[in-house]
Amino acid sequence: MDIPLTSDLQRSLENNSFQYPGNLGGILDRSAGLYPTRNGIVVPGQLLTFEEYYDRVCRMVHGLHNVGLQRNDRVLFISPNSLNYAFISLAVFRIGAVLVPANPRIRHYELAHIISETQPKLIICESSTIPCALKAYELIREVPSSCFITLDEKSPSTMFIQDLDLSRANTHCERMAPDDTAMIVYTAAIDGYAVGAELTHASLFYDTISVSGEAFRKEDSGCDVVSCILPLFHTYGFTVGFLMPLAGGATCLLLNTSLGGRKIVSLMEAYQATQIFSVPAIYFSMMKPLSDKPGLCSQLNNLTSGGIAIPMKLLQGYREQLGLNIGEGYGLTETSPVATWSRAHRPPKFGTVGYPLACCQVKVVDDTGKDLPPGQEGEVLVRGLNLFSGYLNQPEHTQNAFVKDWFKSGDLGHVDDENYLTITGLKKDMINILGLKVYPNEVERILSYHPAIRSARIWGEWDEKFGIIVAGEIGLESGGVLSEQDFQNWCRQNISPYKIPRKIRIIP
Repeated sequence: MDIPLTSDLQRSLENNSFQYPGNLGGILDRSAGLYPTRNGIVVPGQLLTFEEYYDRVCRMVHGLHNVGLQRNDRVLFISPNSLNYAFISLAVFRIGAVLVPANPRIRHYELAHIISETQPKLIICESSTIPCALKAYELIREVPSSCFITLDEKSPSTMFIQDLDLSRANTHCERMAPDDTAMIVYTAAIDGYAVGAELTHASLFYDTISVSGEAFRKEDSGCDVVSCILPLFHTYGFTVGFLMPLAGGATCLLLNTSLGGRKIVSLMEAYQATQIFSVPAIYFSMMKPLSDKPGLCSQLNNLTSGGIAIPMKLLQGYREQLGLNIGEGYGLTETSPVATWSRAHRPPKFGTVGYPLACCQVKVVDDTGKDLPPGQEGEVLVRGLNLFSGYLNQPEHTQNAFVKDWFKSGDLGHVDDENYLTITGLKKDMINILGLKVYPNEVERILSYHPAIRSARIWGEWDEKFGIIVAGEIGLESGGVLSEQDFQNWCRQNISPYKIPRKIRIIP
């Protein structure tokens, strides 16, 4: 897609002497070369300089290459945040292979579809994921089996990450064309099946550099410690929390989202965090602990939230009680993922999700495709260097997702006179559960595998205690019997937890 560089992006690249490095993994080479002794990445209890970071990634390249991973092979990666997540992801890119991330709590029906489509050469996961993967293979016997590598402990008939040959560093970085696929990330369900968005080396690179240009001032990015409190299997966490500090020469403080707010704040204080990227639920959990840490609050210079709209109560609480502003960003998997962002050099416009990144353009159109003026609601369209190349094996759906070179987001919104975007609703059939997306037709398809269920209808519903929840109505086969408790038990075994209906009506 021939989209010219915007003047903002061209200026940002020139100021940082940063052009597309021929491989997304090349971002690491630049930071290791410029800032070898600067802290590059940290998890609680372990900190690596960029030089050490580079060495560990290159040793992982050697280890994965020795087990047969080659250019264009797919690697299904199912893991929570860890240093190994960082090393393996960048090593996969450097080899020229394709990363396929998945939620560690995925279940076998969903996993079977991903394995069937991507046919991974390697599946890298924790040992607890093996039974789920084996169930998935039982559903798709015609697909060649993968080599399993476990991350946490040895498991029968698998390799263990510590058994890889990491004896030397392989510094080779495969030359990749800008439109070569770097990641396949499963997203919106079509006909009941999630589709794999192919994110390219260039789309991820330009999105990363554009966000980095907004998050850091060139002269002091080395003092920044970015708290990534987001799952790396999600593109928001991967691009903003992981790749962006790497590109900016800042320290990535990589934390698990399962930590409580008080523990997160304690770690941020210990490692002198200056920026936070997360979701509203995490910001809620940190609010009280942060109120006890005025010194930490005074050094925080950039707080940004995404994935789901921030309640005004939360924004006001941070501003009035902590003296901190939280900006919002907006994007989709298909935009790698950020499309708009709150400008770091001026206070955020509350209620908006920011201004278009330098690498892309945003507009709002009516149902006929006509451009709408500021203030009028319509569908949000995006075009730019950060767009995906298409849906894996889905040329028709890829074509239908675009109007000329503009991607149709399926979100409703409007822009103001300064081109700041406000999201007002959804045009697509999707439920947003704390930033994780649930597509009703996929849940309905999986429920159809239950022998007692004849039909299922799923929707999103507001709950006073939990906010938006998944709800539904289940029709039983003639003579079928299914209690709500049995239904929930079956769902826990067969559907990812965040997709399970919290409220259900069973119709005999």
